[in-house]
Amino acid sequence: MLFDLAALTLAMEGRTLHPDFLLHDSPREADLGRSLYSEIFRFAQSLEDVGPSPLFQYIITTTTEPPEEFRNVPWLRLQLQGSPEEDRLFRVNL
Repeated sequence: MLFDLAALTLAMEGRTLHPDFLLHDSPREADLGRSLYSEIFRFAQSLEDVGPSPLFQYIITTTTEPPEEFRNVPWLRLQLQGSPEEDRLFRVNL
């Protein structure tokens, strides 16, 4: 995960061919510890202050609640559940 964030930072500086897009699928507090898990969100938010507008897109999918300050718009964009059916991504059983 640390390497991914470093690559994203280098891409923002124009020093690599890495796209300015990062997707972290399901990092969990249980795997990282609460302080490190929370710092991922805070670090990504701090990168938004570089330049006139965000220079990247960063998506985190997680089953662990993000830190309190990131549980609302503009950071929380989509919240899905396994049930009921209406709360699923495609809103149907596949």
